[in-house]
Amino acid sequence: MSNENRVVELNDDERAFVVHKKATCPFIGAAVNQGDLTVRNDAKNPLAAIEDVRRLGNTGGGHLGEVLVLFANGNHGLMRGDSGKLDHPVSEGLFSLELPGSQGSHAGHSGILQDDPHTLDSGRLSEENFARLTSRAKDGLIKRSDVGRFIAENVFRDPNSKVLEGETAKEFVQDFFQFLKSIALAAAGIFDDEAHQRDVQQKFTKLTGEDNLVGSAGEFGLLFAFFANKPGAEEVDGEPSLAVEDLKLMFVDKRLPAGWETWKKSRLDWVKNTKALFDSAREEYARLKQA
Repeated sequence: MSNENRVVELNDDERAFVVHKKATCPFIGAAVNQGDLTVRNDAKNPLAAIEDVRRLGNTGGGHLGEVLVLFANGNHGLMRGDSGKLDHPVSEGLFSLELPGSQGSHAGHSGILQDDPHTLDSGRLSEENFARLTSRAKDGLIKRSDVGRFIAENVFRDPNSKVLEGETAKEFVQDFFQFLKSIALAAAGIFDDEAHQRDVQQKFTKLTGEDNLVGSAGEFGLLFAFFANKPGAEEVDGEPSLAVEDLKLMFVDKRLPAGWETWKKSRLDWVKNTKALFDSAREEYARLKQA
């Protein structure tokens, strides 16, 4: 494990393997594919630097990179050990690009970029699941509440999903909204203080692990935050929307949109959109349960 921080020069086959089988986040996969996120250690056990992903998310202003750091530290702190499993802690300042099979890979996921959430290297593109998302579009745009309904559908369809209900759910929702508020009100460098970093990290990991609606809302919240200030971004019925063209570019083509470096990507937009996605997903999940 001594070469963990070593930059890897990937050939075309190695890059495709990392992008399609391992880095199954539309943002991270596209960034690796384009060379905007440097791969370290080894193509078969790939890592990336926390500061690199922070820089990516903060490009253009708005500090979305701090949220990406939250995901990286909270969910991807283990790499393959000698056993071949994700059981070896990464060195400080790094995170693993092994997304399927990681702590952040959860039941009730969209199924677009990975298959079994517990199996390493299970990344692949499902055109069927991508179509389930994009079929909700009107004039090429998918409004936020429809993405929330898509999240609920995914969680409802998976018998292994976890969704809190009853009094426990009420307390959980209060804790989750308080957590989002703390992110919104935090100073720009929310991880500069080690004790604060640990506290935020533990809360994030606990919340996303207890309810799969939260995990998916946070993930799609990143997409809405990423595109919130893109020039020409449109609303549908008074809600933010995602363009099918942009989703295809990132999910299918593994590319970031032209000019992505130039617009602001805000952690406040992540908070706002994650909360709204969670609200619409909870409402739809309850409706599906009653149907």
